[in-house]
Amino acid sequence: MTVDVAEKRRPAHSSRAVFPIVAAAMLVVSVGLWWAVSQDGAGLDTRSALVAGSILCLAFLAGEIFPLRVEIRRETLLISVSELPLVIGLLLMPVWLVGVAHLVAGAIVYLCRRDSWQNISLNLSLILLETAVAGLIAQLITGGPLPEQGPSPLAYLGVAVGVLVAALASAVSVGLTYRLLGPAEPLVRVVVRSMIPATAIVVFALVAYNVWRSPGGPILCAALAVVLVIVYKTYFDFLRQHADLAKMYSFGRRVIGVSSSDDDWRDLLEHVRDQLNASVAALHLDHGSDLSATLVVGPDGAMSEPPVAAGDPLLSRAVQHGSAKVSTDRTSDPAEVAALTARQAWDVMVVPLRSGDRDRGFLEVRDRRSRWGRFSDNDLTLLETLAGHVATSLDNLRLLDSLRNAAYHDVITGLRNRLGFMVAVNEGREHGAGSVMLVELDVLSQVNNALGHDRGEHLLRMAGSRLVEAAGANRPVARIEADRFAVLLDDASEEQVVAQAQRLRAVVGGAYSLNGIEVDPNASAGVAHLSCDEAATDASVLLQRAEMAMLAAQSNDETLQVYRPSMGEVYRRRFQLVTQFRQAVEQGLIVVHYQPKLRLGDREVVGAEALVRWMHPEFGLVSPAEFVEAIEATGSIDILLEHVLDIVLRQMSEWRSTGMQIGVAVNLSVRNLLAEDFLGMVRRSLDRYDVDPTLLTFEITESSVMTHPEHSLPILRELATLGVRLSVDDFGTGYSSLAYLRRLPIDEIKIDRSFVQGMNTDLGDLAIVRAIVDLGHSLGLLVVAEGVEEEAARDVLRTMECDQIQGFLLSRPLSLDRFEAWLESRTVRVPGPEPRTHVLRLMR
Repeated sequence: MTVDVAEKRRPAHSSRAVFPIVAAAMLVVSVGLWWAVSQDGAGLDTRSALVAGSILCLAFLAGEIFPLRVEIRRETLLISVSELPLVIGLLLMPVWLVGVAHLVAGAIVYLCRRDSWQNISLNLSLILLETAVAGLIAQLITGGPLPEQGPSPLAYLGVAVGVLVAALASAVSVGLTYRLLGPAEPLVRVVVRSMIPATAIVVFALVAYNVWRSPGGPILCAALAVVLVIVYKTYFDFLRQHADLAKMYSFGRRVIGVSSSDDDWRDLLEHVRDQLNASVAALHLDHGSDLSATLVVGPDGAMSEPPVAAGDPLLSRAVQHGSAKVSTDRTSDPAEVAALTARQAWDVMVVPLRSGDRDRGFLEVRDRRSRWGRFSDNDLTLLETLAGHVATSLDNLRLLDSLRNAAYHDVITGLRNRLGFMVAVNEGREHGAGSVMLVELDVLSQVNNALGHDRGEHLLRMAGSRLVEAAGANRPVARIEADRFAVLLDDASEEQVVAQAQRLRAVVGGAYSLNGIEVDPNASAGVAHLSCDEAATDASVLLQRAEMAMLAAQSNDETLQVYRPSMGEVYRRRFQLVTQFRQAVEQGLIVVHYQPKLRLGDREVVGAEALVRWMHPEFGLVSPAEFVEAIEATGSIDILLEHVLDIVLRQMSEWRSTGMQIGVAVNLSVRNLLAEDFLGMVRRSLDRYDVDPTLLTFEITESSVMTHPEHSLPILRELATLGVRLSVDDFGTGYSSLAYLRRLPIDEIKIDRSFVQGMNTDLGDLAIVRAIVDLGHSLGLLVVAEGVEEEAARDVLRTMECDQIQGFLLSRPLSLDRFEAWLESRTVRVPGPEPRTHVLRLMR
C-alpha cells in the first residue's frame, strides 16, 4: 500500500537536504534486496514477459491514478490500491517482472503529474523497496519462486505476509521522512492508518483471486467491484459535502468580523487556501482601471507580489466567462501559459468579486497542495461561493466607511464636524499637532435672513475652502456649528501658533461676494495653545479652551485671543477636587446614583447603571466628567472604584434579600485595569456580599482598553471567566475597530448617545445606529442604546430590535431612595426565574 500526504510547510533548505539522503538510502537497501530476490527468480520468455508486464503495469497505473481519496483539514490522504495488483502479480509472475511493472507505472504517473524531482526520486525508491520486501518475504516463507508453486495455501500466506510487511516498511519510511522534514504526526498513527486499509486490500485481493478462478467468478468480481465503487463514491460525496458546508459556515462567520486591516484579509485568504487545499490564495482589489492592490498568502504566510495588470489573460477570461479554471495541460493559449508561468503555478482558478454591475476585484487560488490531481468543477463552484462572501464583505466595509464618513463630516461644507474634528485632534496629537484655533464669522444669521439659507450655505462652503487652502490640504479643518470653524495647528511655540492663527483669521475673515453683494464678516478667533505640562489634555478640553478664548476676544472687541487660565476657574476647581477627593470618600460625600435600563421586548427593568456623584459642600453636585479625569492622574481612581463597588454590591445584596434581581453596571477606567490587585479586589468584593457575578457589569471604552492591550485583554478575559459581564461603552466613537472588537470578551455594546439623539433628524446617525444594532446581533452581543430621550427614538429602536435602552425618557440618574421610589411607583413585580425572586416590569 502507498499513502501520500499533502506536503506541509517546511523550510526549503530542509527539504533539499533530506530528500536526496532518504532516497539514496532506500535505493541502496532496495538494490540489495533485489539482488537476493533475483537469485531465485522464475523466468518467462520475452513475449510472455512483455504481455504480462504490460497488463500488470496497466493495473498499477489504475491503482495510482484512481486512489481512495480522504481529505482531512490541511492534508489529503490518498490510499492507493496498488496492493491489489501487487498481490495478484506475485502469485502469477516473477518478482522482478512485478517490480519492473510497478516501477514503470509509478514513473509514468509521477512524470505526467509534473512532480518535483525530489518527490519522484523518493516515491520511486519507495516502490522499489516495497516490491523487493514483498517478494523476498514471500519467497522466504514459500521456499522458492511463487508462480512455480501455484495457488497453494502456503503461497497465499507468503504473499499476504510479504505485502503487509512491505506496506509496513513503506509506512515507516514515509513517517520517518516527514519527521526529518519538520513537525509531523506521530509515527504510530501513520503506521496504523496505513496498515488497516493495506490489510483489507490484501484480504480482498486474495478472496477476489480465488473467486475469479471459480466458475462464474469474473462476473461476480465485476459486479462486486461496481457495487463497491458506487458505495464509496456516494459515501465520499456525502462526507465532502458535509465538510464543505461546515467550512462554508465557518468562513461566513469569519467574513462578518473582517475589518479593513491587511492582517484580517490575510487571515481570510488563509481560510480560503485551507478550504480549497490550495498552495496559494490571492486577492486582487480594483481601485480604478488597474488592479492596484494585491494580497497573496502562500505556505509560509504572506507573499510579496506586484499588482496584476488589468489585462491579465486569466482575469480577462474570468470576466468573460464568470470564472476561469486554467492549467498548463488544459490550455494552449501562449498568453495564458505565460500568465501561469509568471505566477509560478500550473493550475489556477480565478473568480471575479461581483458587486452590483461591476467587479471589485478577483479571488484566486493556485495549485492544490496535494500533488494528486487538479482543481475540479466542484472546487470552482466552492470558490465562486467564497468570492460571493468576500464581495459582500467588501460592500459592507464600504458601507461602514460611508456611514463613518457621514458621522464625522459636515453635510453642507464637506469638512469635518465636531465629532470628526475631535477624533482628528486626538490622532494629530500623536504626530506633533496639538494647538486648536476656533474662528467665528458672526455673519451667518444676517445672510440667512437677508439673502436666504442657500446663500448662507454658499458662504459656509466658501469659508471652508479658504481655510483648507490656507491651512494646507492635510491639516484638519472642521465646521463646528453655525459659522464657527476649527483648525488644528502645529504644536509649536506660542508666538508661531499665534502668527499662523492670525494669518488664517485674516484669510477667512475677508469679504465675500454673494450675488454681487459684498459681505464683510466680523471674524474673531481663539487659540488654545498646548504647553508641555498639559500633554494629557484631550480634544474636548482644547475646544473648550479655544471657545473661551474666542468669547473673550469677542467680549473685548479683539480679533484673536490666546487661552489663559485666568479666563475661568476650571483649573482652580480641578485642583480642589483632586486634593479633597480622599477626604470626600472618608466622609461619605461620594455617592452613587442609579439610572435604569429597560429591555424593549417585554418592558422589563433589567438593571441600572451606577453613576458616581460628588456632593461637594462648595460646588454642590459634581458629575464624574469633572472629577474622574482629575483623580486618574493622581492614582486615586482605584480608591474610587473600590468605594463604588462597595456601595453597589452592598445595595445589590440588600435588593436580593427582598427578592429583587437587579443587575448594575459600573464604569471602568483603563487605570483600573493596570492596577496590580484589581482582580483580587473584585473577587473579594463579590465574596463579601455574596453577589452573583453575572449581575455585575463593567463598562469600558474600546479606546481605553487599546491603550495597553497587552495588559488589558488578559484582565478582561479573567473577568469574563469569573462571570462578570463586560460592555463596550460609547460604541461608534474612538477606535470602534472590528478587529479589536473580536478580541474583546464582551457581552454587549452601548451605542453612543450622540448617534441615538441625532438619528431622528440625521439620516447618517440613523444608518449608523441600524448598522451597529445589526453588527452587534451578528456577533451575538446585546445592544444597548444610551441617551434615549424621546418616545420617537424608543419606537425606532424597537423596530430595529435593539435589546435595551437607557436615558431620560425612562429616568434621569436618581439617588438610591428616589430610584427605589421610582421602581415602586412605575413597575409591577413578576415572578422571576428563581424561587422567591421576581423581576420588575414597567406598568402599561
